[in-house]
Amino acid sequence: MNVGCVILAGGKSSRMGTDKALLEYDGKQFIEQIAKELSSFEERIIARGTNSRFSDSIEEEWIVIPDIYQDHGPIGGLHAALSACKSDALFVVTCDMPLFSKALAERLCAEMKTGEGSETNSDGEYVDAYDVVISVGDNGKIHPLCGVYRKSALSVLEEQIVSDRNRVMEALKKLRVKYVTIDSPDQVRQLANINTPEEYETLKHL
Repeated sequence: MNVGCVILAGGKSSRMGTDKALLEYDGKQFIEQIAKELSSFEERIIARGTNSRFSDSIEEEWIVIPDIYQDHGPIGGLHAALSACKSDALFVVTCDMPLFSKALAERLCAEMKTGEGSETNSDGEYVDAYDVVISVGDNGKIHPLCGVYRKSALSVLEEQIVSDRNRVMEALKKLRVKYVTIDSPDQVRQLANINTPEEYETLKHL
């Protein structure tokens, strides 16, 4: 199974008041931090929605794609990436997780691969066990935008978008999902989303 990756970076950042992807932490933009951690993936996509371009240095190494269905939020970016990718599945992360590391991505990809061809259908043929692998924090919070999505999830995502039901959590109810609890203190910290100016100020003082 080939797994690529996508960074979702098309949000309106309404609570932050400025483009979160371009905020800086530890001397680099959020998008640059995450792109560096995911640089080992062979296929690398950034779902940008209708937002502005990035620096040339990122766009030389990443495919930046717009949404097919605009103004549907993260599910639109996820759908566009799965539609465009050549990989069997994509590791997904949002641009507002600057503490994220490649070790967490590798762990979730490994969890997906354990389900590859591990179940049988009514004809006795081996099939994949999961459409999606999702991270869950040690507090039980589900992180639907930090996980691995197979192309088999694409039809459900499109159905949700066309029906204007844009919550990814609702789409997961129609898919075969493996939930992986992240209990390592370091990896729990990596799941933090930076959504508001207050959260950004806290991050800068870590």
